[in-house]
Amino acid sequence: MVVLSSCSEFFAYNQSTLSDIFSEFEDAVIDAILKYCYIGEIYIEETRLEKFLELANMLQIKNIDIPPKMPEYQTIDLSNCLEVLRLSDDQKLKKIALDLTVENFNTLCKITDFLNLPVSIVSEILKSNELNVASEEDVFKSLKLWVNFDDENRRSELLNLMSSVRLTLIPVQRLITEIIPYCYSSLDCMIIVNKAMQSMLLRNPQSPHRRDVHRKGTYKLAVVGSWMIHQNTIDIYDAEQDTWTQSKDIGINKWGYGLVLVDNCIMIIGGFSSNTSKIVECIDLKDGQKYPLQPLNDARYGLVAVALNQDHSTDVYVICGARSWDVPLNSVERWNSKKRIWETDIAPTLQALLLPCASVINGRIYMTGGYTFIDKQHRSINEVQMYVPETNTWSYRAPMIQERAEHKSVVMNGKLYVVGGYIIQSTTYIENVESYDPEANLWTSFCNLPGPRLGANLCVFQNKLILIGGNYKKIDLSDVLEYDVINKKWVILKSLNIPRRYAWVFLIPPNSII
Repeated sequence: MVVLSSCSEFFAYNQSTLSDIFSEFEDAVIDAILKYCYIGEIYIEETRLEKFLELANMLQIKNIDIPPKMPEYQTIDLSNCLEVLRLSDDQKLKKIALDLTVENFNTLCKITDFLNLPVSIVSEILKSNELNVASEEDVFKSLKLWVNFDDENRRSELLNLMSSVRLTLIPVQRLITEIIPYCYSSLDCMIIVNKAMQSMLLRNPQSPHRRDVHRKGTYKLAVVGSWMIHQNTIDIYDAEQDTWTQSKDIGINKWGYGLVLVDNCIMIIGGFSSNTSKIVECIDLKDGQKYPLQPLNDARYGLVAVALNQDHSTDVYVICGARSWDVPLNSVERWNSKKRIWETDIAPTLQALLLPCASVINGRIYMTGGYTFIDKQHRSINEVQMYVPETNTWSYRAPMIQERAEHKSVVMNGKLYVVGGYIIQSTTYIENVESYDPEANLWTSFCNLPGPRLGANLCVFQNKLILIGGNYKKIDLSDVLEYDVINKKWVILKSLNIPRRYAWVFLIPPNSII
């Protein structure tokens, strides 16, 4: 009892009542509490975590703090996050469930669990600035689905929910043809819609008055460039219309360059035209103007470029690449966004690589695969290197299941996904997809692509994995695929206007000139 009392004043002063309290909890929960008091570590199954926290709170156990990112606390996913929102009393757990819901709203708003949520939770979801929707019309459609599920009892909640819809972001024609007829039975709702229409019809485009804020998902997907073929036009995807439109030529007359989006500007780094380039240019999405930046210290193509938030600014790391096909590099340069210079005091990578891939998770850079050049031969590898900016060090992590180069990686919900690529030693195009959990340092197989390819681009759009283009046996592809998390398969979306291999993908913010 000395040990237990030091962990909890409740133990010290209420020993006689413990048997009554413990009677409400399973032995496994009680055992986990006692082990924590003795050894300071938590061992509990995910299904019992909520009860563990309830008992710990009741006993006033000191210093129990389970961060949301710890595997022991990740008890929710898409299959049960709505149930957690509806039933759980744990505020931390509900916050995680709410974040997961607004990120995956387009998937979750159509299922029965969403339709069974109480109006208070539905209203909280629909008001979120982070609601991941392609347009404000999707918010109204989800509202309509929820009301229609039990129209007799829910029609009275229409006014409450309509206040969550940002009506001035919906075209006037849609307000007239869809929303007014639906709200006609409610005078108060009609007043709200009419005010929105008047505001839109009378509003001066230069007016400084406050306007509704776009949701997270209103960013549009943009694709530019291609390997070897100088495709300088931008394909822009409109999720609402499911169409790709071709935008302006931005004049990137080279290939093998790096591209990264920083502060609404596109940085185009290095590459190859008539020779390997040090040139760095920037295109401002606000005005469409292109201007030069300080050139790289080392000319390179087939490089990796990633943006990393540091000290309240966003720096860009340029990693590996090659001066020529048989001279890969292991050097790293960093664009210091405050000083606006390239710095070379960054630790070199553990191997010199051409055409690797890299993504950022929790402030760490994870570089996967690529080509090494040994004994005058290229080789695809499965090694993974991690860079820690605070210590300026690279280290190896668990290797991928599959060796690969000319592949792509992306981060979604804290996990790294790698897709496709090429094994040069066996001339094999890859259809394999795998995911990496940085907490567990573990790679697992994911859903394979419908067909093998290299040079495809993988991105996250509206919290879904999207695969774009690529190349198979020297044929460039224009297809676009989306991973369906419910049915666990890749489905076909609208194809690009032109085939693209090694295209770059980025999100265009609202009101961009491109």
